[in-house]
Amino acid sequence: MISKIKTCFNKDRVNLGRQTELDIAKGIAIIFMVFCHAFEMLCWFFNPEISTDFAYVLLDVILGGSFAAPVFIFCMGISFAYSRRTSAGDMFKRALKMAGIVLIFEIARTALPGLLQWVISGDPECIEYVYMFFNVDILQFVTLALLVIALFKKLKLKPLVMVIIAVICSVIGQLLQGVSTGSYIGDIVAGFLWNSNEYAYFPLLNWLIFPVCGYAFSGIWQRLQDKEKFFRIVTPVSWVISIVYFASMAFFGEYYLSGGEYYGLGILDAVFALIICFSMIGLGYYLTKWGGRISNWLSSMGSRVTSFYCIHWTIYYYLYVFLFCFLEDYISQWLIIPVSILIIAASDLLSKAYKNKKFKNKV
Repeated sequence: MISKIKTCFNKDRVNLGRQTELDIAKGIAIIFMVFCHAFEMLCWFFNPEISTDFAYVLLDVILGGSFAAPVFIFCMGISFAYSRRTSAGDMFKRALKMAGIVLIFEIARTALPGLLQWVISGDPECIEYVYMFFNVDILQFVTLALLVIALFKKLKLKPLVMVIIAVICSVIGQLLQGVSTGSYIGDIVAGFLWNSNEYAYFPLLNWLIFPVCGYAFSGIWQRLQDKEKFFRIVTPVSWVISIVYFASMAFFGEYYLSGGEYYGLGILDAVFALIICFSMIGLGYYLTKWGGRISNWLSSMGSRVTSFYCIHWTIYYYLYVFLFCFLEDYISQWLIIPVSILIIAASDLLSKAYKNKKFKNKV
């Protein structure tokens, strides 16, 4: 099989231009995130007992887990190499721009809804949600990852060296899982590196392996000359491994190779997540051939995934405030899918409008 895969590649960089299958994979990943976040914000926070229900396990743990964030981050790592600006300085500027987006995003998503919830309910514990402004979400992680890759490029490290460093970071991150600095502020700062507090969702050490492997693999990806043959071999194998991996969780527990910690993902679970990335990219490739309008829509969504991500998360937080302050209850699990579909539609329209406005301003 390895020898057949090798024949899919050229010595020269022939696979250039927009990689639609990556956009589609990111589009599917963000849809899975929408369903995952619906369960978390509109059900689980009110009733943690649903964590054993089949719908929650499927949409939050499985599809909203390794089929979502790792795929998004890995594809992002590949796409770095396809950017028109790929120097260390360009990466640094991109990180600064992302940091600005994160600042505005967290004010809109966590600080303001937290203050609003506190003012309406009068519950002093609600002010805790304002502290989530300092959480380490996926965009905060992307900012740090860009800085790290910029440093790697500045040092002119080879792709293999980058991957080795990322693997070492993954092991260290798993060893530091749950380790506290002993102070609240210290844990907030440490949370950007490892899973030191409940709001450290995407710590750098644990998750660096995905963008780095994506970026390192981009050099190979650009030499891919026979996508049809490549995906015909790789896609079924990666899907079989992915299915067996998740089936094993039924016996050993979710993310058992990382002590049950998804956000504190260890190296072994990360390896399986990387295999899942190829299964999703393979799905994206076949959708480019057979998906028609659906593939066009997913590709479009994947190309503006950052704005879509910010919009859908912000909507969910205000919905949470509404449920907490006025209904004082969570929505039925049966409503999760229709609500998620509405959020997808709203986020899609608003992210398109934002992209069109940016384009008009440039013109």
